[in-house]
Amino acid sequence: MICMHREYPLPEVVYDGQGVMLRYISDDAWCHFSSDSEPEFFQRFMRTHPGPLLAVIAGQPLSEWILRRYRVKWFMYCNRLFASRTFSDFSDPEIEPLFPEHLPLVFQFSKYQQFLNLPYLTTRLAFGGGFCIRVNGTPVAWIMSHDDGSVGMLHVLDEYRGRGFARRLVKAMTQKVALSTCPVFAHVEPSNYPSLCLFKSLGYEERSRIMWTELTGELLNSSG
Repeated sequence: MICMHREYPLPEVVYDGQGVMLRYISDDAWCHFSSDSEPEFFQRFMRTHPGPLLAVIAGQPLSEWILRRYRVKWFMYCNRLFASRTFSDFSDPEIEPLFPEHLPLVFQFSKYQQFLNLPYLTTRLAFGGGFCIRVNGTPVAWIMSHDDGSVGMLHVLDEYRGRGFARRLVKAMTQKVALSTCPVFAHVEPSNYPSLCLFKSLGYEERSRIMWTELTGELLNSSG
């Protein structure tokens, strides 16, 4: 389950056949189900863990089964892409570290504010670091990593797009994550064609789809 155990507490780990569930605590308590998890495993888990649940589902078949069976408050899909290159020789003097004083700017321009907060960003910066490109001392483009180690939070201010900033930042963060010996991957929404094209042009390959969701704990019906 990637390398989140290096950075976040794992109060519960459940094995079932080839499937694995990791409960980890970052911005909240999440349950991450591996791509090998079967519906029966998830069903047994829900019976022993009644009530609302924040879940990350790595397998698309299981995700679709859950949405047919359980009531959810929201869900979001992303494509999971893994890097085939690490850019070990990449160097760019204009790329600088991101600092805590820059995080309010990162939050301000995030389209995922409902899933982020400043304490989460502060922890991510401490654990995973971040990079930016500045103009006149102010960051105009930046990148960080998420709680599962994925390359993300990439953003370029509108007036600075089309200058190759995003491409350079992805190379820098890819190199940084690769040096940690963890798998290098990213999550991109299927509708975000520019980001998908960017990552693929840098050697990232789509391998699976992942879903984040909040379950109420209630069944939609009893038929399965």
